[in-house]
Amino acid sequence: MTRNPKKMKNNDGLMIVLLLIAFAIQRPATAEKHRSHPPEQLRFSAEDAGVKKPIPIPKDVLEILSRDELVRNVLQNQNIPVEKLPSSWFSASEIHLSGPSEKDLIVEASGPLAGGNVVTFWVFFMTPQGPRLVMMAHEHDLIVKSAYRKGHREIELDSMTAGQISTVLCRFSGKQYVAYQEKTEPIK
Repeated sequence: MTRNPKKMKNNDGLMIVLLLIAFAIQRPATAEKHRSHPPEQLRFSAEDAGVKKPIPIPKDVLEILSRDELVRNVLQNQNIPVEKLPSSWFSASEIHLSGPSEKDLIVEASGPLAGGNVVTFWVFFMTPQGPRLVMMAHEHDLIVKSAYRKGHREIELDSMTAGQISTVLCRFSGKQYVAYQEKTEPIK
């Protein structure tokens, strides 16, 4: 059987056109996919007015927050009953601390709970039994690291004074996040 060189060139050209069309159709879908699922927020700071990717705070998380001593003191000072804890005092962001299938929560204090150079952060594991508070810290920054320990990502806490920065690296102990490395150095 002999092949016609003209037909082969036409088929090759047709194949190239089809591949280009398929690529052009697929690119916008891929770009749209990335726009609809932006990467999670990993850095939280007292410099920001709340989290950058806020989600509604679940009622069971608000109930746990209502038992926090700082929250209770501010409620008492403002004559607000615990049952009427304003959700506007917090902003929350979803985070994946142990894998892509679970959804955990970082809550940042806002409004009357926020300080000038320090903010309170609460970290929750969202378990089938309900939310579990695994860390609470008063810091300038909370940074979720890419390194894992015991199946959970490490967390860095930063605080600053006029002349120095203190960094605490935290790991999950099996029950909660605990400090495992601390350093203080002059601000450069």
